[in-house]
Amino acid sequence: MVTLKSLFVSSDPPSLPSLPMELMEEILCRLPVKLLIQLRCLSKSFNDLISDPKFARKHSMSTMHRHHLVVTYTDYDISLSPGGSRIISYPLHSIFYPRYSIFDSILEHTRLEYPFDKEYIINCGSCNGILCLALKQKRVAKVNNVLLWNPSIKKFKLLPSLKNTPVNNCRHDPVFGFGYDHVFDVYKVVVIFSKTQGMIHTLGTDTWRLINGDFPLPVYDLKFVSGALNWIPYLKNYIHSLASFDLVTESYKRLLQPNYGAEFVYNLNLDVSRDCLRIFASRQRFFDVWLMKEYGNEGSWTKLFHVPYLEEDPFISKYATYPLWLSEEDQVLMNHTFSLQSDSNYLSIYDLKNGTFKFPKIHNIKSFNGVTLEVCVQSLISPCF
Repeated sequence: MVTLKSLFVSSDPPSLPSLPMELMEEILCRLPVKLLIQLRCLSKSFNDLISDPKFARKHSMSTMHRHHLVVTYTDYDISLSPGGSRIISYPLHSIFYPRYSIFDSILEHTRLEYPFDKEYIINCGSCNGILCLALKQKRVAKVNNVLLWNPSIKKFKLLPSLKNTPVNNCRHDPVFGFGYDHVFDVYKVVVIFSKTQGMIHTLGTDTWRLINGDFPLPVYDLKFVSGALNWIPYLKNYIHSLASFDLVTESYKRLLQPNYGAEFVYNLNLDVSRDCLRIFASRQRFFDVWLMKEYGNEGSWTKLFHVPYLEEDPFISKYATYPLWLSEEDQVLMNHTFSLQSDSNYLSIYDLKNGTFKFPKIHNIKSFNGVTLEVCVQSLISPCF
């Protein structure tokens, strides 16, 4: 009888014909990336299957405990010459679930060794396990390059330079977005640097293309979902709208925000949860969490729940609190920034079922500078085309 253990642990090379290839593929799709990389060394058949881009895409659709919290921060250690940014990660399941005892002990991070580690970086989001990073030689310099990097398989792609493009002449840092065009099976990077102009790069080509249009400047990062990049506009006449850029048609449109009612909303945070657009609306006494359950259908906005403020902590600003992840068990991972110390962060977990907060002990996260937090899935998908 062939067992999973005999296939993966036996000292003899596994005999793949013992199991139908379809069943073997289903088994492997449920394994973590780290183990799959090791299994590629067992035989040519294993290597061919696991290295197949079609298998990588199928594997990326599985969500079995493969999400990580990726933390990007600036390293001001004077012993490093020059300085630069650092990237570390924490397994998301270890933050959420008490059985890993993180509420009694400190959860240690994993340092991610990425290329160009002496440069300052801006984390521009992720898609299917690939991080999009904008690179700067100095903290106050212009963005010169964009790097696509999958830390799980240690592969990266440096995109064509932005030095001789209009992006390099804009007065402020441009805003980047990264996502997947499912019709043409390509990844695209978008950069917006003015109200009428932006640029787009299709992975696998060697150029940036100008895109012209009447789209508003983003307040925050661009968020990818359902084939489009979405953002909150920085204009008063867009107060009830969201901006959306379709990566397939490369066209822009507006989406209506939810009807928040009569009570004033102080601040909005846009992100993605459960493959849906999510809005985190700050009110006087609590935060409302909304999901657009059917992308593009403004009537599908649904208020899921509200999260109370941490009233006992006067140093937390409602403008600098936002959710990072919503678990299937209805627990919300929250990021808090001290209003008087803008570079000091800590995390909390709010349980929607019993209305309680927990505070996981994350090694060193309070002392990081210029922190960006991103939940990223592990995958086998390569940015190299």
